[in-house]
Amino acid sequence: MTTAEFDPFTRQTGEIPYAEMARLRRLHRVVATPSFPYLTRYEDCRRVLVGNATFANVGGMRAPGVVVAQEELMINEMDPPEHTRIRKLEQTTLNQAGFKRARSYIDELARRLIGEIPRGTAVDLIPALTAPVPGMVAAHIIGVPVEDFPRFRTWSEEVLRSSWVELNRTERGEGLKGGHPEFANYLDEIVTARRAKPQDDLITRMVETEVDGQRLTDTEMRIAIAHLIIAGNETTTNLLGNLFYRLFESEALYARIRNDRSLIPALVEESLRYDAPVQLLVRTCTREVAFGEFSLAAGERVMVGMACANRDEDVFGEDAEEFRVDRENPPPHLTFGIGPHLCLGTGLARMEGEVVTNALLDAFPYATLAEGYEFRATPSFWELGPTSLDVVLSE
Repeated sequence: MTTAEFDPFTRQTGEIPYAEMARLRRLHRVVATPSFPYLTRYEDCRRVLVGNATFANVGGMRAPGVVVAQEELMINEMDPPEHTRIRKLEQTTLNQAGFKRARSYIDELARRLIGEIPRGTAVDLIPALTAPVPGMVAAHIIGVPVEDFPRFRTWSEEVLRSSWVELNRTERGEGLKGGHPEFANYLDEIVTARRAKPQDDLITRMVETEVDGQRLTDTEMRIAIAHLIIAGNETTTNLLGNLFYRLFESEALYARIRNDRSLIPALVEESLRYDAPVQLLVRTCTREVAFGEFSLAAGERVMVGMACANRDEDVFGEDAEEFRVDRENPPPHLTFGIGPHLCLGTGLARMEGEVVTNALLDAFPYATLAEGYEFRATPSFWELGPTSLDVVLSE
């Protein structure tokens, strides 16, 4: 183990320090950062993600000492039995069959937006395509008015870039209701409307569904819907941004994928592995545990470095630092988590990646990054995606 200046908890904009991650991964299983110990290797990270009895969600990304009321916890901050109850409900209402029914909507939306993109001149693909598709798809599935996308896109970004993530409060007040009242009030109004007049949408099903004889309270509904909007909006936007960045920076790769669409699923998976939209998670030890010679006491937190683990040479081979779409039977990356806390939206995110990529390739035989473009990462410490993606697309 080593103590390092490297601290992903305080990352700012710019390139992700993959070279430093690789150096630390070769030397140490655990890095003692200024915040929490950071796991660098695949098997250790996987052990934490599947071992929810030993590595709890409690605390999450919150700063030490911050206590959040049970009703206001997002599902990624919960442990059983509450996690099991909320997950059962979301699995009942948010499932693969529903995702498949949304495929035609995703395709039509992507092709419409792509048809509006200027040809032969530099355009920022984030506001033109990679942000509106996930946001509007999430709205379509959840039951939020699609035309409100600009509003909840802004609110999502405000939440993730605010002190609420760590402190459960902003300068405006405590909790989501106090810290981000416009967003919270918007969600409360939708829930109230569905209780009074049910519709054929996910929010209505969440309002009406009972799990173990219980229905969600108004506060639980607010938090659950906020989580679905934020997760469906931000994470998949970053997935698409990262994927297209790698695709556009290589003319050879773009041509290869355009000519062999069977490689698109592998392209999506390699993007998720290589540039994980979710870079890390934090877990709390429920008992004393050891990683080699390094021990953690009960109550201590540990960072699961998925971005680092996804490039572990002992698992993905000596070419783990290369972006390749022809890997044979690669092990599963850790980007969506694994085990009991596997992200419920994995199927939808993959589908969006595949559908939007196909639509873009159909429209543009040629694509490249705009001259002088430099990748700048989102400022949030836990996520990765470009803040802009300036490209030139040609027919």
